Order: sequence, then C-alpha cells, then structure tokens
Amino acid sequence: MSTTNSFQSVSTTTQASIQIITTEITYYGPIILLIIGIIGCLCNFITFTSPQLRKTSCAFYFLLSAVFELLSITFGLISRFAADHLGSTLINTDRAYCKLRAYLVSALPLVATYFVLLSSIDRCMSSSVSARLRSFSQRKIAYRVSVVAIILGFISCIHIVIGYDLRPRCGALAGAFAMYDSMFVVFWLGVIPHVLMLIFGFLTYMNIKRSRRRIAIHSHKNPTALAQRQQREEKNDTQLIVMMLSQVGFSSLLILTRMTYYAYYVLGPSLTGYDKLIGSFLMSFTTLVYYANYCKSFYIYTLSSQLFRSVFIQRIKLCIKTVFGKYTPVILTDGSVSCVPISAEAIQRCTT
Repeated sequence: MSTTNSFQSVSTTTQASIQIITTEITYYGPIILLIIGIIGCLCNFITFTSPQLRKTSCAFYFLLSAVFELLSITFGLISRFAADHLGSTLINTDRAYCKLRAYLVSALPLVATYFVLLSSIDRCMSSSVSARLRSFSQRKIAYRVSVVAIILGFISCIHIVIGYDLRPRCGALAGAFAMYDSMFVVFWLGVIPHVLMLIFGFLTYMNIKRSRRRIAIHSHKNPTALAQRQQREEKNDTQLIVMMLSQVGFSSLLILTRMTYYAYYVLGPSLTGYDKLIGSFLMSFTTLVYYANYCKSFYIYTLSSQLFRSVFIQRIKLCIKTVFGKYTPVILTDGSVSCVPISAEAIQRCTT
C-alpha cells in the first residue's frame, strides 16, 4: 500500500514539474526569441543593404528573407504570447482574427522559406560551369522571381481562410480538411522546400568542386588571369555560398525537427493522461524550435562568413560616425564604404 502511495506521489510530482516547465518555456521562450530575432533581422537589414552586397541577387533574397522572418516572429510570437499569458481571448472570440492569424502564421514563414530556397537555387546557378545557367543569377531576374514567390506563398495558404473558424475555439474544419491542412503544413511548409534546399545545396557543392578543378588546370597556363578572376568574381560568391549552405543546413534541422513531431501528433494515436502532458510539452518546445529557425539567420551568417562580419562591422562604424555628424560616407571604387571628415566649408554650405 505504501509503495503504491509513494509511486502516485512521485507521479504527481513529475506531472506538476512538467506542467511548470511547459508554462515557463511558453512564457520566457517567446520573449527571448523576440529579442534575439528582432535584433538579428535589423542587423541583416543593415548588412545586406551595403554597397558590397546589395548588387548581388543572392543577397537580395537574403534581405527579403529577413523581412519576412521579422514579420513571422513578431506577429506569430506576440499573438501567441498574448493568448497564452496576457489573457487575450481574441483568437477564440473574433472570427476574422481567427482566420487572419491562422493564415499569416503559415503564409509569412512560408514566404521567408521560399527566399532561402531561392538563395540556394541562385548560388547553384551562379556556381554552374554553364554560362546560360549563370546568366539567371542576376538582380533583375531576382526582382521578378521574388514577386512570384510572394504571390505563390500567399495564394497557396488561401485554403486556411476558408477552412478555419470558431468551433467554438479557433480551429480547422474537422475531417478531410483537417487532415489536408496538417499534411500541407508538414510537406508544403516543411519537407518539400527543405529537401529542395538540400538538393540545390549539394549541387552547389558539386559545382564548386568542378569549378576548382577547371581553375586549377587554367592556373598552370595563366596564373595572372587566375589571380584576377579569383579576386573579382570568386571572393564574394564563395562567401555567399558558405552562408547559404550554413543557413540551409540549420534551417532543415530545426524545421524538420518540428515537422517530425507535428506529423506524429497529427497521425499518431490520441494521447491521454501522462502521455498527453508530455505531448503538450513537446508541442510547446517544438513550436519554439520552429520560430527559432526565423531568428537565427544573422548569427549563422556572422559565424560562417568573414565577408558578412567585415561588412557588418563596417556598416556599424559608418552608422555611428554618421550619427555623430563628424563624418560623411563615401563609396570607394571597389564598392566598399569609407568615412571622411566633413570640412568646415562643407558644414557651412549645408547650414546656410
């Protein structure tokens, strides 16, 4: 009898601990991710709008990805935090908000994911030995493709506006639609784009190997041409490829972790009792992992690319000097930015 009571006491204590941990991570997790994510996205804006990077199509995709990542984490995490801890009942009382939130928390991250996918396709094209394929890696093409990606992302999620409603809580229509929506999330938002990223990442790696072999052959014939080509064309491209591969690898790891558990949650048996408690904890944890994917970009780029670090530091110094009003930015011939002191005559001209 005492053994049974002891076991029940331990079980009760364990369940209480899991509930406390779940509550704590749903409270502090979004706050931490918001701080990290907003700072990272703003730093991405500063870096990818620099003269050295903004002319490349890959950097343009990275910039747009950062825009939609910022929208995803601010709207998704703030609305979730408000419902979980600030007493907001809007999601379960307002029909329009129910549909809008369900739509945007899928469409915004999907578009951000599309731009990471486009960056991997762009680097695959730019590293190809085919001149025709390399010609697709241009800023003017990136503008057109970006419009298509945004439209496709928002249109592909339109079924959510139709199928979500108050029942009485905000949720998907039960039955076939709920199953379709779950598979849409797992495959269209998770598995398919990230498998494509990995494929194009692998193709980019193979292109680099072939290109290096070809350059090694030409270097014996014309070393000067090799040095000039490496200096002009390969330095920034190689750094962008490293950034892309790092981003794709970590993104795939985080998103597929979330989608694996979400698929089990949807397709697996109904959970009860202690299993339901564990399932609630894992759902909360993997949701934070999902949003962490849209907070990490700046830190991945900083760790993986010397070019990104140097451009970011240069831009920060430029901003500081410009804010204090003692220097004026000057674009050099190589595309970098320097600051020169403002002369007394120039200051007088500007103030008169």
